[in-house]
Amino acid sequence: MDIRDEAKSAMEIVNVPPIVSTYRQALHTFDDKYKNDLNTNLLKLKSMMNNLKAEDLGYDNTLSDPGTWRRPNKAPCTYVEVFQNSLVNMSIFVLKPGFKMPMHDHPHMHGLLKVIAGAVRIRSFTEFPLKEAVNEIDFAIRAKHEAARIAHGIHRRRRLFATISQDSICAANSETCVLTPTISNYHEIEALEMPAAFFDILSPPYDTLIEDIGPRRCRYYYVANEISNNLVELQETKVPDCFYCDQVPYLGPYLG
Repeated sequence: MDIRDEAKSAMEIVNVPPIVSTYRQALHTFDDKYKNDLNTNLLKLKSMMNNLKAEDLGYDNTLSDPGTWRRPNKAPCTYVEVFQNSLVNMSIFVLKPGFKMPMHDHPHMHGLLKVIAGAVRIRSFTEFPLKEAVNEIDFAIRAKHEAARIAHGIHRRRRLFATISQDSICAANSETCVLTPTISNYHEIEALEMPAAFFDILSPPYDTLIEDIGPRRCRYYYVANEISNNLVELQETKVPDCFYCDQVPYLGPYLG
């Protein structure tokens, strides 16, 4: 490689769009080949997401116009699919002013959430006592128990205790929020006075298979009982009627 080729190569690296670098790091982070370095790679991915801005994702600023959300029959939430494969789902959600995305879970998933427009209140919950699988045998036992619960049908909806692990306002200058299969795995997200948008990465995506259970379903909850300032009881419920989305295309740099 001569000097001109080296300069061109360096320039290409410098000019990689931030979302493309983030996409590549996400695939690396959640690739089973690198699972021994998951925590290190997760921190790197979080750091890269901290610097993402709305324009890096081709965000349509008309979605931040309150007038957009006053149109007849406008859904309270707009979904943008950025990228999805068997490893990760990358997407943008835009919420109308004052709308609360209902509390939901992320079964056996990691997730990262970065606000890119407006501001939201995020309340996250961690199951109590913390039931973290210590090895593959323990995980398999829990998985079979969960499969049996689901097989019993809707009348066996979950009820669980949880601690409040986050209750804060996040804006475009806030750090990325992280959830794991056990920590902050339940959350609700509420837009404030203006429309709000956030970019998130989930791994594995919803609907991928969990061994001995089946598809990775999203379940919804509400606070059924407040035990103390930091301890609540959550009750699984049906998908709230108020929560539905329309969809617009992703307008940012090509991924994949």
